[in-house]
Amino acid sequence: MSVASQLSVRSRLEQLCSNLAATWNGGQEILAMLQALSPGAEVSPWEILHETSDSRLEELFPEAAEPQLDSAALGLKAYLSQATWYDRACRDDEALARLRTHPVAYFCAEFGLTDWLQIFSGGLGVLAGDVLKEASDMGLPLVGVGLLYRAGFFHQELDDAGFQRETYRDVVPDRLPLSSVKDADGETMLLRVPMGKRTVDVRAWKLAVGRTILYLLDADTEENQPEDRLITANLYGGDQDMRIRQEVILGIGGVQLLETLGVDPGVYSMNEGHAAFLGVALLARCLRQGMDAAAALRAVRNRCVYTNHTVIAAGNDVFPLSLVREYLGPYVESTSIGLDRLLELGTQPGVAGFAMAMLAFGLSGRANAVSRIHAEAIHRNWAGFEVEAVTNGVHVPTWLGSEMRELLDRCVPGWRSDSPEWERIMSIPDQELWAAHEKQRRRLVKGVEAASGRRLDPTALTMVWARRFAEYKRAGLIASDLDRLAGLFSDSNRPLQLILAGKSHPKDEGGKAVLHHLLQALESREVIAPRVAFIPDYDIDTAGSLTAGADLWLNTPRKPLEASGTSGMKASDNGALQLTVRDGWAAEVDWYRVGWGIEGRDDGTDAADLYAYLEQSIIPTFYERGPDGVPHEWVAMMKRSMLITLRDYSTRRMMKEYLETLYLPLIRAQTSEGD
Repeated sequence: MSVASQLSVRSRLEQLCSNLAATWNGGQEILAMLQALSPGAEVSPWEILHETSDSRLEELFPEAAEPQLDSAALGLKAYLSQATWYDRACRDDEALARLRTHPVAYFCAEFGLTDWLQIFSGGLGVLAGDVLKEASDMGLPLVGVGLLYRAGFFHQELDDAGFQRETYRDVVPDRLPLSSVKDADGETMLLRVPMGKRTVDVRAWKLAVGRTILYLLDADTEENQPEDRLITANLYGGDQDMRIRQEVILGIGGVQLLETLGVDPGVYSMNEGHAAFLGVALLARCLRQGMDAAAALRAVRNRCVYTNHTVIAAGNDVFPLSLVREYLGPYVESTSIGLDRLLELGTQPGVAGFAMAMLAFGLSGRANAVSRIHAEAIHRNWAGFEVEAVTNGVHVPTWLGSEMRELLDRCVPGWRSDSPEWERIMSIPDQELWAAHEKQRRRLVKGVEAASGRRLDPTALTMVWARRFAEYKRAGLIASDLDRLAGLFSDSNRPLQLILAGKSHPKDEGGKAVLHHLLQALESREVIAPRVAFIPDYDIDTAGSLTAGADLWLNTPRKPLEASGTSGMKASDNGALQLTVRDGWAAEVDWYRVGWGIEGRDDGTDAADLYAYLEQSIIPTFYERGPDGVPHEWVAMMKRSMLITLRDYSTRRMMKEYLETLYLPLIRAQTSEGD
């Protein structure tokens, strides 16, 4: 009997439910069995476990299922204890080794890790979640800092007229595998975060993401006034007054938390400008230590990295100066920074107000864009700031569908290692790759019917558009010529179907209008409507199903406004081919015999190119089958596409670039200056 088997069923399940690493390291099936006791993506396995009797658990996991439960529990234990990339790499790199005692502190306003922790809105948060997972896989010393939004992000419903409506559901820490951070006396730690002329009491929770710890700050404490308890209620749900208070807690409160815990980061990584007030807290600390203004600013820049994710104005906070004076004035005056100096750091030429992007750039020693074309856009928009281009990536173990994961286990057995032989993808037998992909598509189609009520064809060419509904993402491009589109959908011998998913920001009326008009247009044509499905309340589980099962991934932004985009990477990891505007990461790929790239000129030209690709190349290639029923040319393109994204667009590659171009240069500068 194994050591794991000597533990009760409940004890083994508690191990799996208490650490998110089980969700990408072999515990998925066990967690899914537990989740089936209470269907619904928002109920955590932890909550289900603690509401289920021992006898019911024994029924769910009888003796015959013990080996599977053992394997998952032992796999998690082995994962957490095994040597890592970092253990090997830091032996010969003094700067890298310094991170062991001075880790990276990764600040972000949102983290997308799982649907039962609704503290994310979309791509920014999901990327941040992938970063935490990859840091765990690599063994990279990193702590995450964010906010615990008690009402989370909104849930999307469509009313009878097809308009988006928002609802909110509470996030209850006691029902999640969150631990309250305690002080030295074992009491709940309370931070007193300056907020104008007063302070707000903030507690912290921690979540285990593999080897990585995520700290979440929470203002909903009994010590606070009712209006202060609401500061961390909703993600992106309030006005600018609420937003600046949230960012004060994230930046200044986050630095205070790490200091109280005795964590001395070697690098503070700001994932977007929402976290830039952390630099103000560091500046205040340096001045309190007796540094002059120039030395203090230099010391802060030696520790801070800023990642910008968009040049679009809506994605970069600009606060009225009155709010900055109200909420930060007393703090910066008391710490010798001075209000005038702070306002100077946040000034952007030609922009009235206090720009968080300017503050982040001004307080960072290194900054990066999230693709090469995005770096060019930053240089145009914010002249004078140097940025590195580090293109985003995705956490491969999270986003691979189960059949593709099993296929890679057989054909690319070292795919989880430090240096996978990705070229072995090209040797996977066509029949095996196609069979794995078809299983994932069939599961997607089944899930679409359950979610939308629309019955689709499990064998048809399945095209997916799934991302935030914002005007610049041009979801409606596919329906810009309904007559031509109807011609494509009317071919019963070569069926085409379209799946749509995505939310619009609660305050983005233009994006909501795009969603409404698109669905109305598609439903207006009898030949199109039965072959189109919209999945409401786009979330991580839905994204996983769509990226795993799509044949063709549709991406239609108005160039050059898509800074990076990661959904296409996830889809291509699973064998989907791209029909994409050459923007963001897609501008870096030669799509010849890999996918189909649209230049991104204007709406009319781009729509014409989109339809021409579908008519003349995509549909014919998909339905050109060999005697074995396999579309061999399509499968060859799948292999080339998978090779590119799995090799070049993973968070493993991304995090190594962060280290070499952003983090370690600062660590080396600190060492040379005796910091």
